[in-house]
Amino acid sequence: MKITKHISFFYSPDRICYINKIIDKTNYYKFITDIFIHTNSNNLKTDLLNTYTNGSINIIIHDLSKINPFYLTWKCRDLLLKQIDEYDIFMYIEDDILVPSKAIEYWLDYNEQLIEMNLNLGFLRVEINNNEEYVTDLYGEKFDSILNINNTKYCINNKNPYCAFWIYNKKEFNKFVESKYYNISNISEYELYGIREKSGVGLHGIEINWYRGTIIPIIGDKLIESCKIYHLKNNYVVNNETLFSTIKFNDAISNSVSEIMM
Repeated sequence: MKITKHISFFYSPDRICYINKIIDKTNYYKFITDIFIHTNSNNLKTDLLNTYTNGSINIIIHDLSKINPFYLTWKCRDLLLKQIDEYDIFMYIEDDILVPSKAIEYWLDYNEQLIEMNLNLGFLRVEINNNEEYVTDLYGEKFDSILNINNTKYCINNKNPYCAFWIYNKKEFNKFVESKYYNISNISEYELYGIREKSGVGLHGIEINWYRGTIIPIIGDKLIESCKIYHLKNNYVVNNETLFSTIKFNDAISNSVSEIMM
């Protein structure tokens, strides 16, 4: 098994620390993972990056001088398409999204069985403040729907499945490429998905309707710990200007839930 991991990085010296944290954690992935960093500047040099031993690091520079710089997030799609026969797992992340190895293991454990049922395995972006973990993308509203599959309970994320990250095995990535949604311009304008966000939504966007739903396993009465990925910028929980990052991860399931049949 081999992973290709693509990162969009609009050059900013104060954000290189995020890239290095991503590199450090990717060193612990179970499978060889080649990292492709898409950037707009030749100022990003390999000597600014931490040591990486679990694959290669490739820096791809894009000229954005004549386009909206937000379109940088779209630039990886052509290269990903060329890699379709070279890798087994395909990943896209924004430059401040940390996906730890246990989240990859979680995906390997649940992904294929859920895809067979046309369900998407969910991840949750988390921010940390005063040692407390908050769900980044819940806008003041807890999860309130449960799905039971073969005596395993799953939380249905019908609130906001966006997490600035997607991951697919080769079979599902081929379907993605053949769908109209691989051309990002076919994702309709929606208030949650601007130019940058469209690239990170993959096939699980609210309006895309590719899957029957996005679900997350429940262990005991809590969301499974390994569904967590980390929003390194931590800006929502610190600024407190919106309802994002106001619900603690351990409290994300409402006390009043309904069981949904799918």
